[in-house]
Amino acid sequence: MAGWRFRWVWSIWLGLGAWPGTAAEISGDTFLRDARILSLRDALAVGLERNLDVQIEELAIPASREGVEIERADFDPALEATLFSEERKTPSSSSLTSGGFNINRETGGDVALRKKSVTGLDSRLSLAASKTANNSRVDGLRPQYPSQLLLNLTQPLLRDFGAANTAAVRIAENAVEQSFYTYVDQAQRTAEEIELSYFQLAEAVSTYQYRIESKNLGLKLLEGNQAKFAAGLAPISEVQETQTALAERDLALIAAQQVVELAENRLKDLLEIREGDPLYREPLMPEAVPELEPHIPSLEEALAVALQNRPDLKTQRLVIENWALRLEYEKNQTLPRLDLLATLGLNGLSGTSRSSVNVGGTVTPPNPHTGDFPDTFGHLVEGDGLEWYVGLRVTYPLGNRAAEARFRRSNLQKTQAIYALKNLEGRIETEVKNALVNVRRSMERVRVAQEYERLAEISLEQEMQRFTEGTSDTFRILDFQDDVIEARIRKIIAMVDFHRGLANLYRANGMNLSRYGIEVGVDEEFLAIEGDN
Repeated sequence: MAGWRFRWVWSIWLGLGAWPGTAAEISGDTFLRDARILSLRDALAVGLERNLDVQIEELAIPASREGVEIERADFDPALEATLFSEERKTPSSSSLTSGGFNINRETGGDVALRKKSVTGLDSRLSLAASKTANNSRVDGLRPQYPSQLLLNLTQPLLRDFGAANTAAVRIAENAVEQSFYTYVDQAQRTAEEIELSYFQLAEAVSTYQYRIESKNLGLKLLEGNQAKFAAGLAPISEVQETQTALAERDLALIAAQQVVELAENRLKDLLEIREGDPLYREPLMPEAVPELEPHIPSLEEALAVALQNRPDLKTQRLVIENWALRLEYEKNQTLPRLDLLATLGLNGLSGTSRSSVNVGGTVTPPNPHTGDFPDTFGHLVEGDGLEWYVGLRVTYPLGNRAAEARFRRSNLQKTQAIYALKNLEGRIETEVKNALVNVRRSMERVRVAQEYERLAEISLEQEMQRFTEGTSDTFRILDFQDDVIEARIRKIIAMVDFHRGLANLYRANGMNLSRYGIEVGVDEEFLAIEGDN
């Protein structure tokens, strides 16, 4: 897969064994004490580098590139060579042959260079030479060495003329781009999945930490109530109520720990952290959930970016372009075939001269083409034996049903591709709108949750003051503690939902990789197709 890689604008760690930093110890807890802090950027880097779905699409790019070479090979020159030997013996009634048979023996061969051009011109340059002998009494050369240099040209004037010949090449070149955009699309989808999983773990860890805080608050209250009971200042029910609440909070803590472990397993699965990896059995700690971003794009801004950057849109536009190319080709194939034919040739001859030939009592002079085998090529280049031919050839299938049907089918398939593009644009618009709704409503929930947390903390503080003064009880303190913890959990859920919404939004407008400084690209040298100049 040389040449195809993610370009990381920022430095990343790829060793999966030494993420910097260790999670701070949480009072009363050992579960996350030795966890590794994992940044979102590192998670994306490792996940994209290791993800098999991304690698599969990456391999499709050089594979489609080979398709261009296959189509371009149709215009490569071809070398042809033939060697033969034959003998023909046919009955004859001529007195100019001996034995009552015509006997001809020939041995020779030819070599030819053939090439098709992008205009449709089919050219063939051939050189042929042979040795022939017969039993004719009138031939002045025996054996004789004929040779021929021949240029044959066939130029289509209607069907298979011009751009029709390069349609397959252009479609194959588009396929390379399609493969690249599919690769980018898969990378973006994988990045979104990693980002959502990362924030799921962040939410789970934060909730777990708040459950620990809740337990610590209960333990502190229990300690105070036990001291009051021992001093005879509080009934045993105060202690029992606190112990019951602690048992309930232990259950919530265990459930929160379970959620953390499941979320961690999901993230490790996406990052391809398997058995044998240094981090397989180590817990991972995400960074703190970031604050809210101040600027949220408008629907118009987000849609404009999406229509410009979405790789699946670019892919579908190329699909339409390919069908347009096919349609152009199929339209050309409905035309009759009208070919211009041209031939230009030089002929040479040499051989062993018979000193005299008696034909009807007449003795002929020696043949002027006398010579050895190499002499035939000397006579060839002299140009005495010249031939040429120019003509037109017309071919038209009656009814032409197959070509007409293929043209109509391509037209319908192009229309289908256009409808598919419109459908995709509609789905993208809905994705962007839904993501914006989630972002904006989550932002509102965060602000409400922050206010709720502030008020709950004030209420707890006031209730603790009354508890100290003896005008409140353990039940109310526990209730107010729960309110504070639940307010904090609601706030973190709203904050995570906000960032999940952002992940959906930036994925919907095709910018979730560049958002983190990740550029998906290839080396220009690798992308270039041989023959491009």
